[in-house]
Amino acid sequence: MNASLPSGSGLSSPQRWSLLAGGYAFCCATVTAVLLADVLGLFAEVIGLPAVLSIPLLASPALVAGAGFWWMLVERPASYTYPRGAVFGLLTALATGAVWSGRFVAVWGVEMLTAGPVPLLVGFVLGATALAGTLVGLPFAYVRRREETRRDAAATANSL
Repeated sequence: MNASLPSGSGLSSPQRWSLLAGGYAFCCATVTAVLLADVLGLFAEVIGLPAVLSIPLLASPALVAGAGFWWMLVERPASYTYPRGAVFGLLTALATGAVWSGRFVAVWGVEMLTAGPVPLLVGFVLGATALAGTLVGLPFAYVRRREETRRDAAATANSL
């Protein structure tokens, strides 16, 4: 399996991997939003998101956050480890949740975060997405490690 992106894009390999990580995070956030659709549908309605686009809109911050966190945690230090992959997923999920929690506060005010079942719902959604984010970061780290190992092996073979 060759997971590298074509080099004709004008981007360096770390930049391509960071963009790919953002796309991967968006796809995983979309799947998570579908799985939590009952709770998130209500949430989207109360913050004024259109029902038809609520799932991709709720997942959209993961696109930017995923690319940024992958760049900062993995590509920039060139450390392709599983713990860094897990932290990438966790931070991407929490950043996505923080964006929408901020939107909730902007619409309803801070006092609504303490009203009735709202803290329980917010905690449940953030907890579920944090767990999902941590787990989905690991396969991406695996693919990146495998590509780096393949590239190193090819470079070694060429130098002999």
